[in-house]
Amino acid sequence: MNGRTPVALVLRLSSALLLAVGLFYAADWALRAENFPVQQVRFEGSFRHVTQQELEAAVLEHVRGNFLLVDLEAVKGRVEAIPWVHRASVRRQFPNEITIRFSEQELVARWGEDAWVNASGEVARIPGAAVAGDLPRLAGPEGSSAEVLAAFRDFRAALAAGGLTLLGLELAPRRSWTLELEAEGGHRLTLVLDDADPRARLERFARAYRSTLAAQVEAIRRVDLRYTNGFAVEWHTGGNARVARTTRPGNEG
Repeated sequence: MNGRTPVALVLRLSSALLLAVGLFYAADWALRAENFPVQQVRFEGSFRHVTQQELEAAVLEHVRGNFLLVDLEAVKGRVEAIPWVHRASVRRQFPNEITIRFSEQELVARWGEDAWVNASGEVARIPGAAVAGDLPRLAGPEGSSAEVLAAFRDFRAALAAGGLTLLGLELAPRRSWTLELEAEGGHRLTLVLDDADPRARLERFARAYRSTLAAQVEAIRRVDLRYTNGFAVEWHTGGNARVARTTRPGNEG
């Protein structure tokens, strides 16, 4: 039995070597560019702003050749580089199809002078984008778009009780907020407040506005809420601003 052991070992090693060589040649054949070519590229999406021609032009050079060698991440990157595309996913569909699924940008606000904010709070730059002209205008330091969009939604809800519509919001580098409002009747006014409990201050202002200031809205230009116990009103007439007390002394307001 001991005499047969080396023979058995040689046979096993030979079999393993032959298998490895066979796998090598099989892999080499399978991965040649002329074998298993991509036969079809399928696009799945809404096609509201993105066209099939744009998508094809973006990925053409990356989906030629062997189906197994297609760089899926590179294809994904090319699709997401199209301005109106928000997200993309790419997968192989055996035996010879590449499927690309994409979603388009959903623009919910303007950002600065030449960009937009999508529903995820990300800045999107889409040259020549044609969307509704009544979108709110947001602005802030670089990287703050998601924060500003969340604050816009929060502040808008706080002001609704006073019949005030939030049209625009800007966050300054020093953490103060400037709000552009429209009152009933189409009158515009500006609010300024700092980053100390802004939602509560806006809710108090909305109540005070409804009860005392709404009748004079045509004369109001700017309201400063950066006071501990009230706010200051600046009038279009150029008169001195006055502070209206909204809470008892010693309370935040």
